[in-house]
Amino acid sequence: MASVWIGSWGLFAVDEVGASLTHILEKNDLEINSVLKPGYVMHEKNGVKFMIKSETAEKMGVITLEMECDSEEFWDNIEYEVDLETLEFVVDFNNLNYRDYKIRNLYVITEPYSPDAADWNHSTKGFEYHNFTKTLVPHYHDVATVRLPLYKSNFASLEKTYPLNIKLEATSMGASSSVACVKENVTTIPVERFRDFENMEPFFADGIFEPYDIENLQIEASGEDAFIEKFMEYQDLRKSGAELPSLEAGLALLGKDLIFEPSNDGDYKWEDQPVSYKLLRNNKTVIGLYGDVIKSDLEDVNKMIQALHVVAPGLDISYSSETKDVTLPIHFTDCKDKLGKHIGCKTEGFVGVYFANFKDYIWIDSSKRGDYRSHIIIHEIGHALGLGHNLCWTSAMTYEFSGPRVPYLSHIDLMQLQILYHPDLTPTSYNYKTAKRSLGRQEVINKLGLSEERVAYYEDNIEEACYQKPGVYDYLIELQGIEN
Repeated sequence: MASVWIGSWGLFAVDEVGASLTHILEKNDLEINSVLKPGYVMHEKNGVKFMIKSETAEKMGVITLEMECDSEEFWDNIEYEVDLETLEFVVDFNNLNYRDYKIRNLYVITEPYSPDAADWNHSTKGFEYHNFTKTLVPHYHDVATVRLPLYKSNFASLEKTYPLNIKLEATSMGASSSVACVKENVTTIPVERFRDFENMEPFFADGIFEPYDIENLQIEASGEDAFIEKFMEYQDLRKSGAELPSLEAGLALLGKDLIFEPSNDGDYKWEDQPVSYKLLRNNKTVIGLYGDVIKSDLEDVNKMIQALHVVAPGLDISYSSETKDVTLPIHFTDCKDKLGKHIGCKTEGFVGVYFANFKDYIWIDSSKRGDYRSHIIIHEIGHALGLGHNLCWTSAMTYEFSGPRVPYLSHIDLMQLQILYHPDLTPTSYNYKTAKRSLGRQEVINKLGLSEERVAYYEDNIEEACYQKPGVYDYLIELQGIEN
């Protein structure tokens, strides 16, 4: 407590000395300018410049105007390099402290060489996002070493490697926000060294997923009976959805999406979209979460998977703690700096996005919290499963921004998924560009025994479809930990 008090008093004393010096100079009508008397240094406090004796400034640790953030004295005398053997950034300050040169922070920055890395012919599956890094270089070492946090996935057949630029950036003191005053290019790590980067594995925590939903589960002999019991529960869970009715409102919603059209009535409006445009996941789907993941993210995914086992028994979905198994990566990072521009979130303003077709991965803004974060996760996985946008108040897929941020699959979301992955429906069309099959509207009506008239009615009165909450679906809401 005493040390805190003394430190605070010391700061107060510096302010008082500065004020006193300014007062003395003004009282004696001395000119305050950039012409220094011998033995004095120039100091600035709260926009006022005044002179202080050099020895006084040194004793008080006052930063002077001669020591600017871009001072040649500092930058010409430090040495830095990247050790390609250890993938470490090493800087020798040669007995200089960067805080003495009005440098607030010094960072080593890594950026993928191509700003369009994610749009190359071979998808990077979003793993390049984690190579946009900014690491603080400590100022209290004569020689500082920073391990470069460089990552790679083992999507060897899918992920295109790319060189990385390494930069050194200094931010200036005295500004309310962090402003880069110097940015130096250090080196570019070539493609052939990429294999030495650390492989990324999905975030995982015990006790969240059911054992039958863990793709790479290792079962010891002593646990086989318990696993078999759980697996039988899983089979019962899948069978429990067999009696769920298919509803005309669900098909009507599948035939709609949204377009952006600024008007007095709102920014978005319903648009007809053929059901055949909905892309289904016909192969095994294995989710993996990467980056700034928290435990509740896994819990959200687990609750969603449990509901999907019931409502979409034709969907093979699970989670893995090993990248080699993952087919649907979900990346959590902040939308900031050059990474934000690279993803597009900074220019477009979105907080999550599903990259479809051959890319097939999800990005989520990790700065979001609570129900909003859960809503984004469910929303983007919903897109990956084939759901579009709507203006339904209670849907996880809504673009009704005045409504609640629904953090679970609601009745109308479940109704649509029940049709998309109904075991009696076999997709008949095939899109070679996406390598996914899709359904047809009339096929759904015929095979599921739906009323053509009721489907047409809901398509013409789509808002009414939003309000359908069949009680037979209630237990799926409860299964996701939500009270009706």
